[in-house]
Amino acid sequence: MKNSGGLLELKRMNRAHIKKMIYQKAPITRAEVAESLNLALPTVTTSVVDMLAEGILCEQELPGWEASPQGGRKPLALDFVPQAAYAVGIELGPYGTTGVVSDVRGNIIARSKSAPASDCYETMLSQVGEQIRSLLDGTPREKVVGIGVGLPGFIETQQGVIRFSFREDWNKHILAQDLADALRLPVVIDNNVRMRVVAEEMFSHLWRPDVFAYYFISRGIACPVMMKNGVWSGYTSGAGEIGHTIVQPGGPKCSRCGHHGCLDAVAGENAILKKCEKACAVGQTPILQSLAQKRPLDLTLAMEAQELGDEIVCSIFAEAIKYLGISLANTANLLSPGLVLVDGYIMRSTQNQEMLRDIVSNYLYGLNSDEVRIEFLPFDQYRGARGAAGRIIKKFWIQ
Repeated sequence: MKNSGGLLELKRMNRAHIKKMIYQKAPITRAEVAESLNLALPTVTTSVVDMLAEGILCEQELPGWEASPQGGRKPLALDFVPQAAYAVGIELGPYGTTGVVSDVRGNIIARSKSAPASDCYETMLSQVGEQIRSLLDGTPREKVVGIGVGLPGFIETQQGVIRFSFREDWNKHILAQDLADALRLPVVIDNNVRMRVVAEEMFSHLWRPDVFAYYFISRGIACPVMMKNGVWSGYTSGAGEIGHTIVQPGGPKCSRCGHHGCLDAVAGENAILKKCEKACAVGQTPILQSLAQKRPLDLTLAMEAQELGDEIVCSIFAEAIKYLGISLANTANLLSPGLVLVDGYIMRSTQNQEMLRDIVSNYLYGLNSDEVRIEFLPFDQYRGARGAAGRIIKKFWIQ
């Protein structure tokens, strides 16, 4: 019995390794899987045959293959059937709650956006439950493997607990269990920006180094780090909260952490918008004032005024980006990642991208100046929700 259990566990582990290899490298042949994992070809074939029978794998002709003059059977490549499973992803963001249903390959089957979640925990729980039920309408329930939820704050993923959030009524609640009880599906929760990193890892189809940083600019600013296929959360589950590091001692007070001069209070989207509103109110921003006569003054309007050359608005953005660039360079000098991905609405502007890149390059040290690459991600309001779904696919389906 003991040996039988050991063999079953070995078979399970081999299958998990084979699934992960196919997911990462598809299209890939059985022989390539065996060679990459240092497994015997019959071992790979046994698992593959089972997965083909289950309908989660498919075989296809290997693209670009040319037969040798001696002939021979054309090898078949393996890939997953995208519709083999589905996952729900939710991001409780500052501008709204976004949700998606994703297939195995990150293709979005359904999406929705609602108002920002209530500060009352029980109301939020009800709102999220209703949004998920609506998203799942029409999706085969037996293929849904779980629900991922990303939200700001210190999130204890293993226990499913909100350790600390600026929404005080949410703190100490076991959100994962509460949602699982309501919806009868497994639930994983984590910090929303760490979920965004997972979207990049799972679905970008681009090469990424073992260690890369994800610099996220929104109302708050965060910079989690991916280390060898895992997002580092730290001892207190608060790793990545670069927005509450002090960059301007004695500067404006942060409404979240209460400190003066943290990065959020100096360079976050709220800080930029407050400065624009103040300048507009005293008549210092003629272009922004003209635009604001027709539309509410928001970040989109401020960026439009910046693009049109409003001097004060341009200086407000320049100051914010200066501090963002310094903090990003400090992060790169501390961790020396091979890559920094920058994600944020204000970085839709090529002008802002160039400013940030120039400031970072001025403060990088040594080899980091040449070897730390900065890449700007296209703005996507569903990236966090998609990453939360990817976390579920990775945990409950691939592994």
